[in-house]
Amino acid sequence: MTPHNLLEAILLAGIVASCWIGVIGMLRMRVPMQALDYLSLPACSGSILLVAAVFVHTGSSSAAWKTVAICLVLLAINSIVIHATARALRSRESGYWKLLPGDGAEFVPAGSRGPNYRYDQVVTARPRKV
Repeated sequence: MTPHNLLEAILLAGIVASCWIGVIGMLRMRVPMQALDYLSLPACSGSILLVAAVFVHTGSSSAAWKTVAICLVLLAINSIVIHATARALRSRESGYWKLLPGDGAEFVPAGSRGPNYRYDQVVTARPRKV
């Protein structure tokens, strides 16, 4: 086994390990909204390790640079997909995606952060308009 093959195997094992860590983390969370945080681990670290493995295997080839482009796209849309999934999950659970009274989250009105802003001025969420 050459050093290149060993490095490729280590990088691919890192991808598998990050996927399993993400799965275990998702299964350990009680709330689906918290489990979404563990989806980014395989997408981010797995794609970066895959790019490194392709560069080790092929060198600076067109396939390696295409893998870099795919990795950048995955990294760019990862947070967007997680946010959209969280919003869809929120809509499915509560019927409305915005904050509702009693959600346990704080709402800071726009323009309320002036030079004399105090954290005790934070109000609760506005009721939804039907």
